[in-house]
Amino acid sequence: MNVLVFSSAMTESDFALFQSNAKIKPNPSNQNFYSKLIKAIALRNNVSVVSHRPLVKGMFKDKYFEAEENQEGNVNFYYTYIEAKKVYKLLREQNEIIKRAHKAIEDFHSNDFVIITDTLRLSLITAAKKVAEEYNVKIVGMLTDNPDNLSYKRKSYVHHLKRNVKQLDGYLALTDGLVQVFNGYKPSYVFEGLVDYPNVFKKDPIYDYYFFGGSLYERYGVKTLVDAFHASNIKSKLIVAGSGPLAKYIEHLSYDDYRILYLPQLPKEKILGYERNAIANINPRPLNSKIDNESVPSKLLEYLSNDVPVLSTKFPKLYGPFKDDVYWIEDTSFDGMKKALEDFALIDKEEAKRKAYTAKMKAFEFYGLEVQSESINHFLTSLSSLTNN
Repeated sequence: MNVLVFSSAMTESDFALFQSNAKIKPNPSNQNFYSKLIKAIALRNNVSVVSHRPLVKGMFKDKYFEAEENQEGNVNFYYTYIEAKKVYKLLREQNEIIKRAHKAIEDFHSNDFVIITDTLRLSLITAAKKVAEEYNVKIVGMLTDNPDNLSYKRKSYVHHLKRNVKQLDGYLALTDGLVQVFNGYKPSYVFEGLVDYPNVFKKDPIYDYYFFGGSLYERYGVKTLVDAFHASNIKSKLIVAGSGPLAKYIEHLSYDDYRILYLPQLPKEKILGYERNAIANINPRPLNSKIDNESVPSKLLEYLSNDVPVLSTKFPKLYGPFKDDVYWIEDTSFDGMKKALEDFALIDKEEAKRKAYTAKMKAFEFYGLEVQSESINHFLTSLSSLTNN
């Protein structure tokens, strides 16, 4: 089956270069997820990606990027021409996306394909819908978050986004709650995420540390984590890597506490290196019934797949299957976080390693690319077959 993916995803090497050169760093979470999704689908299908890279004013010295093509494994990437100017977004953006889609379809040598689209970028959805209508093919939305959570977007943008997503033929989704947000009557396949085996890389000359990597927001529990660690009696270090509003706060706290080390946003292989060699990886995100019903802490799944102990808050969907394999934080307050950190520092390290190994085995059993590839492929094949009914 031919699958055409509309996304901002790039090849791993292209994204690393893009991220390295950008003055305003792109959020890597979208790239990380779609990279794994594309790999999973490509295990059983012929996949091409229409990649509409993120570009805002001041991000690069150049104000535009030319359309180009690249390949990663058996997947072809068709990058759109992009500009940071408003006039481009108003007059050219959608046509540029459609133009690259036409090239990808031409290279399929077939008009029989299924579309999967990112559902958090309006330009991608509207372009994907036009292509689906033009070729009379099914279009599936990948639901990763509720657009209402896009605080940086206008209400009118979110309204148009949700209206377009509701009109798609079906959904791949990270939670049941997300399907209900849009259209619970549409066909859907729900999976909490994907895990992959990371590449082997050199370890940095830092040792004896706990690790957190991700967006640095107070609402994600990051401030509570660093404040609690700062007040704890733990002798090991805490490495915090990422970008966000708390970056300066954590950096200044590190001046007062030699145990805390702040690192700005790093390439994927560096992040994985720190995760693989930590005493434990920490997910401090507080519980919130609405948010937990509509999103999954992707970092937690990544941590579980790394064969390293995990210290985490009790995210409901993952607490059940990993109940005995993770050191769960019972109380996300400052005192609760401090106690959880200090208690973990005293546990038997061999027992912690055994739990980490079991967690890794389960993570790949439930969310490995091969396993999920089969389920996703079954869903896409079933949905696609409805085209001719």
